[in-house]
Amino acid sequence: MKNQLNIFKKTIKLVLCLSIMVVSVSCEDAFEFDLPEAGSIADTSLPVANFAYIPNAENFRIIEFNNLSAESINYLWDFGGGDTSTDKDPKYTFAAGEGTYPVTLTAIDGNEASTTVTLDVIVVDKFVPIPVTIINGDFNDGQNDWKFSSFTGGTTSPYNSSSDGSFTNYDGSDNGAKTKGAKWTKSTSAGVYLSSNTRFAYQAINVSETTADRTVKYILEYEYAIKTPAEQAGVAAGGNRIISEVLDGHFDDGKDAIASTPLKQFIANEVKGKTGHTTVKQEFTTNASGEVSIVFYAVTDVDVYIDNVKVYAAD
Repeated sequence: MKNQLNIFKKTIKLVLCLSIMVVSVSCEDAFEFDLPEAGSIADTSLPVANFAYIPNAENFRIIEFNNLSAESINYLWDFGGGDTSTDKDPKYTFAAGEGTYPVTLTAIDGNEASTTVTLDVIVVDKFVPIPVTIINGDFNDGQNDWKFSSFTGGTTSPYNSSSDGSFTNYDGSDNGAKTKGAKWTKSTSAGVYLSSNTRFAYQAINVSETTADRTVKYILEYEYAIKTPAEQAGVAAGGNRIISEVLDGHFDDGKDAIASTPLKQFIANEVKGKTGHTTVKQEFTTNASGEVSIVFYAVTDVDVYIDNVKVYAAD
């Protein structure tokens, strides 16, 4: 009987020990990720809610929102009348048309902290030109999106890719060093040097058309640089220069494009050296179709460069 009692006591002790071990492990597992790591820094930055908006180019009742919030990962929009959205950059139709509508944005971070901002959105029946996106406008993607589909008697190669672009990034910030760009040389020039090796950079775009009731204007902007005589000898007849043109329509064959009469032409000829970029802002009036093209080429004895090509509506 005494032996059986001892065995019973030992069994109880073993069960208790195992239970304590299980509880210990379970507790450790449960709280493993609640404890901060050694050396971690507490997140004291609260989210900041902010936004801007523009009307849709085709329908003024449709407002396109641009979320400018910081330190946040989730969003809740309240457009009034019970209409909400959790998209980062939503579009919303104010079916009632013109008026002022309070819109609220709540920005939420990963710790569920949040801030809210309410702004009055003014909906007005006002013409807004179509926004234009120049593809590979910073030339970071080599020659892509700047070629003719074909070029009878010429080359579809648009320019020499270069690492001697502007010091400015496409968004206007300082890069601290030269970016990529497009380059022309004497052997790829037009004018007196026109040959089957002459290179033309081409991109077709769509803009808002000019009608009998309205005149629509856009800006073609880019940066350019021309080497000085000290850097490279030679001056082409009429001066070393870069020509930018806005063409009336879209073209498949480069031959037809170059033979057409441009809507606008600009000659860039300020010589400031390889690293001295000048910004051009060339205004042009659109045509009746809304289909235009931009073209760049050079007439030069020295190396010339362009970078950061943009097209946007004039104020």
